[in-house]
Amino acid sequence: MTLLSLLMVSFPEAIMVATLGFLLVGLKPWWRDLLIIGFLQAGFAYIIRFLPVPFGFHSILGIILFTLNIRLVTRLPYRIVILASLLGLIFYGSVETVAIQFMLHIKGFSLTEVWNYSFVRFLYFLPQALVMLIFIAACKIFNISLIGYTQDYSRLGRLSRQEIKNNLKADIVNRHNLVIFVVVLLPVLLLALLNMVFEAARLNIFPGEHFNIFNGVFGVFIIVLTVLSTVAVKKIGQYVEKDYEAKRAEENLKQIKQLIDSSRKQRHDFHHQLQTIYGLIEGGAYERARDYISRLFGDISKTGELIKTDNFSISAILYTKIGLAETRNIEMEIAVECSLKELPLTPHEASSLLGNLIDNALEAVEDNTGACRRVKVNITRAQGVFVIIISNTGKPIASEIRANMFKADFTTKKEHSGLGLAIVKDIVTKCRGNIEISSDAEITTLTVIIPLKK
Repeated sequence: MTLLSLLMVSFPEAIMVATLGFLLVGLKPWWRDLLIIGFLQAGFAYIIRFLPVPFGFHSILGIILFTLNIRLVTRLPYRIVILASLLGLIFYGSVETVAIQFMLHIKGFSLTEVWNYSFVRFLYFLPQALVMLIFIAACKIFNISLIGYTQDYSRLGRLSRQEIKNNLKADIVNRHNLVIFVVVLLPVLLLALLNMVFEAARLNIFPGEHFNIFNGVFGVFIIVLTVLSTVAVKKIGQYVEKDYEAKRAEENLKQIKQLIDSSRKQRHDFHHQLQTIYGLIEGGAYERARDYISRLFGDISKTGELIKTDNFSISAILYTKIGLAETRNIEMEIAVECSLKELPLTPHEASSLLGNLIDNALEAVEDNTGACRRVKVNITRAQGVFVIIISNTGKPIASEIRANMFKADFTTKKEHSGLGLAIVKDIVTKCRGNIEISSDAEITTLTVIIPLKK
């Protein structure tokens, strides 16, 4: 490799790869850093070409030195450096793989001539540089970045370099996701490298034993990637589980919001009732005031009896749903015929289970245009199990809906998450319980059986 090749190819090549890598992780590189990275990488490339190592290992060693080069110059956290290096090298390796094959076919030069003659190498480098510049311009103009959670750092304004570095070091998300990104990105880079080595072997540019050695090293990479893939799959599973737990928490918050809204409504109604009683007393209508208080007390007592249980969370959710049914002009009957102290559900699970089942029943009744709009809730205990029966009038459930109604994200209504009954199914399955459905033209019943904890 001549000095001319270093200046015309290796130097701009390193600058473009580093620039694209930084932009793809959402960072704006400093020009001084890019120039230093370019000079150092050109020097590394010159030294590597004279090392007595099999063909292909030059590229692997160059990738490692390129990553260390960026780390040395920028002092950014290693996880940011690795991601920027991988992304930049993947794009450049893909472009180089396509561009060289195209130019070899068009111009008729051999791969050996491309590597040995500076002018030919520069000629073949031009289309690669043009494509890379297009990528870089697109990233800058349209603010394109593949790692979305680092985009905020490009909007921090005129912060000092040290302040941005400190912010990046505090970004623990990158650290947690590094294995996943490496598992996804590294095979693409290795595939581009393997393609180049295979093409060189096909053209007999280096001895066949070099390819065998390179192939053995790739076997080691496959083993390492297999281990990392196992870890990455585990992490992805954890993220999916956390995402689902967040959605469940959102459903719980929805139930709590309904409880708060119901309490506010009751407080508002009670305030007006006190005003009515005060007005009757001030007007001397004592008999009418007494009758009004008697009727009001009777309604409150009736409601209190309906929701009287020895489980506070269940009492609260039932109280909320009664108020919700009243606002929708739905008749709701509740019967709790046993103690709930041994119910094997946490307060959140109990609220989610009953809240989603009753909400589903209320929505089914609300769609009913007939005069009969009724929901019944019955909780009993028999032979070591709790039995929760929720029935409602309304249209029967079609068989195709019944087969999918407990699947996540399945819904027949607009602006619904489709998680309510899926959460119910998860809670019941966790308790080793069972759900039974019966539906006809008159009534739909869901029976939930929850065994006692042994």
